[in-house]
Amino acid sequence: MGPPLDDPVQKWRAGESPASLSRMAEQQFYVGIHGVIASRGRMLVLKRAPGTNYRAGSWDLPGGHIALGETFEECLLREVKEETGLDIAIERLLGLHSMVSEPYLQALYSCRLTVFQNVKLQPDEHVEYRWVTPEELASLELIPYLAAILKRGMLSYVK
Repeated sequence: MGPPLDDPVQKWRAGESPASLSRMAEQQFYVGIHGVIASRGRMLVLKRAPGTNYRAGSWDLPGGHIALGETFEECLLREVKEETGLDIAIERLLGLHSMVSEPYLQALYSCRLTVFQNVKLQPDEHVEYRWVTPEELASLELIPYLAAILKRGMLSYVK
């Protein structure tokens, strides 16, 4: 038994253009690119500053929104440098993550430091950093996508 005949996706496939599908297609979402910077079994996490407009005080991975004309990798290198002062090498794409409740799509990359450097935070963005194990990460107040990817096991390779 197939989907109901009043299903908007089925109508779209049949060449019809229901209003609900047009509204869905025009809703905006954000693309975030984040790096899991791992070293000696720990990953770098940053605590969002009190003045940030989304989830202030929550712990997050370094990264941010992609700019028009940037590749995912260019965005990640730029954001990590801006937020932490660190130079990294991108190793591989870990995966993509999205949640129905949030207008975000996250691309997550495995990264490593190219040289040892001290973390230099931008105080208007982040107020603290920590190198944590996945187990320690679970005890922190996490931004929603980070809690979800931890639960999904996407960070279990950090040992």
